[in-house]
Amino acid sequence: MRVVIVHNSTAGEKRYDRESLMRLIRTAGHDTAYFSSDDDAWTGAVDPFADVVAAAGGDGTVTKVAQALAVHAPRVPIVVLPLGTANNISRALGQAGIPFEDLVAGWVDARRQPFDTALARGRWGAVRFLESVGVGLLADGMGEAEEDGAGHIRQVRSADGRMAAARDLFHRRLGRMAATRMDVSLDGRDHSGEYLLVEVLTFGTAGPHLRLAPHAGPSDGLLHVVLVDEHHRRDLADHLTLGRSDSARPLPAYKGRHVKLSCTSRNLHLDGEVRTGRQTGHAPLVIDLTIEPKTLTFLAPPSRS
Repeated sequence: MRVVIVHNSTAGEKRYDRESLMRLIRTAGHDTAYFSSDDDAWTGAVDPFADVVAAAGGDGTVTKVAQALAVHAPRVPIVVLPLGTANNISRALGQAGIPFEDLVAGWVDARRQPFDTALARGRWGAVRFLESVGVGLLADGMGEAEEDGAGHIRQVRSADGRMAAARDLFHRRLGRMAATRMDVSLDGRDHSGEYLLVEVLTFGTAGPHLRLAPHAGPSDGLLHVVLVDEHHRRDLADHLTLGRSDSARPLPAYKGRHVKLSCTSRNLHLDGEVRTGRQTGHAPLVIDLTIEPKTLTFLAPPSRS
């Protein structure tokens, strides 16, 4: 296959540089064209060259590739080489624990996995997202980490350690935050209330691999809205405790295709991008979210029987 590689060499544990990554893919018999994730010129190489685009990096790199392909070449499949910390998208594709050599060797016979995206519209315009959009705990915690440079998290050497540090940051923030009024409409039904967290997810996972809506799938054509009020504070705390996310009590979740959200929160996250009060202004946040079913195709390992 002809592979356009989009590589974030600073992601995660930095296991691959340009040469080793190209050698890995060429050894499997593929032709390659290499681009740094900072170089948007890769989009011009897709139409004349690529059978597939390889996103080598974390969830941010995968999202960047997906956003561009959704506009320029939605029929070209994406393969993920997970080099980040959470690697939520890679995990959703069933790639957890599979060595890179086996992932690359399996591209020729891989399963084609349709993948939903969604659009978030607000005063900033329209942004396509793959994982989640939210206000409340995760957005505020991400804003806090961004303000202090997340230095203590980045200094942790292992991916598991960094996820544990991020969860701990959210856990500590949850202990001192109060619920906030948020107006939420899902397919025209009112779900407004006082919430600690509102997350609108596509495949059910957000942040440091928090499986907030575990029954969601990457191509179910639905948005999954998790609403956590004061009555479920302890359940959310259990999800934030390392190793407890899968065993914690389910959080209140609803599903539909169109969400309207309005609140006075000063922080909003769009996947991994945080928009703080400096960017959102002092007016209430008003966000309109819609699912876009099966926008993209990923190559994934065969389903395990």
